[in-house]
Amino acid sequence: MKARQFLNVVMERYGTGGAGGSLYTVSRIKAKEHLFYRSTAEAQAAEKSRFDMECISRMPTSRLRFEAYRSDDKRLNFLPFYGRRSGGDSKMLCMDAAGHTVLCDAAGLSVMPAPCLNEPKVDSPVSFSITRTNVETPNRADALYVLDRFVTSRNSFNFEALMFGEKTWDWVRLPPPPYVNNPAYNSTSIQSYTLLADGSTICISSPRHSLVGTYCFDTISCKWSKAGRWALPLYGRAEHVPELGNLWFGMADNSPHNFSALDLSNLDGAPKLLQDWQDLDPPEDWVQMRCSLLYLGAGKFCITKFFNIGDPDTEDNTTAAVLTGVEVLCGVSGGEVVHGGSSELQMIKHKSFISYDGIQCVL
Repeated sequence: MKARQFLNVVMERYGTGGAGGSLYTVSRIKAKEHLFYRSTAEAQAAEKSRFDMECISRMPTSRLRFEAYRSDDKRLNFLPFYGRRSGGDSKMLCMDAAGHTVLCDAAGLSVMPAPCLNEPKVDSPVSFSITRTNVETPNRADALYVLDRFVTSRNSFNFEALMFGEKTWDWVRLPPPPYVNNPAYNSTSIQSYTLLADGSTICISSPRHSLVGTYCFDTISCKWSKAGRWALPLYGRAEHVPELGNLWFGMADNSPHNFSALDLSNLDGAPKLLQDWQDLDPPEDWVQMRCSLLYLGAGKFCITKFFNIGDPDTEDNTTAAVLTGVEVLCGVSGGEVVHGGSSELQMIKHKSFISYDGIQCVL
């Protein structure tokens, strides 16, 4: 898979919208310029220290600007609407707290109204962009599956998919995970999620302390199945990368959420991390709030971590986002790439940059 050239950076600027609300902007930055050296050898030679990172005070000129019209909840969520099979890296869906949605393309500078969700989703829903194989018209094959991160037992619209019908886009209701029908079920978050190797099976998992476990949803048959009572040892979205030993890469579920590799090709038992690497060594007084992973292709990843870097004694809640570019080599020994079938992995850290300018997410 050829490496992506651009990242879509969504910024939230508090108090700059109408009536003091938030203004959201989408900028596009060049990953090669800000996150990666010209070669693997140059990255290995750099050996950057933990404090040696670029500070970006201003992002490139915004490509798109959004503002919520609601006065009671001005939150907007942005979900990627592109996949490995569909190509492209600039399409996304924007939704507000009332369930209104628009499709946008940061590269093409276009915005298109989309139907309202059948039911609004809570903050940061889980999403999967899937190219359907059972559709006659290829340019209408993409679908966006959206699932509430906190699935409730009395909501029949926890799970929906945006699909192109006969003439237009429609939100299609899908069956919720079966565990919500258990009378003893207590609202539990989805801690980690991914697509399996077939590209059409969704896998979601609860936190380790929960009894919910891990479930899979076949988007072709529209049926759920239980993989086990165990939880995936991950936090957030994991990415399947066939070109790197057919493995999955994500962030470990335990703090500080190190960059990790594991094999999800067989879910008969609880998967274990094959390797994890320290991708960032922040100052000890920084408090990590959340993190995310984005696969860029060609063995390269963008890791985004959000920190509270303020002084708790003065109630200073200053936040910062650190973006780090890393590269994974498959089949390495002693730091040198080998071709004798070795399954060893090596992570090469490239560049990091920090931003204090309200990054909400990187897509």
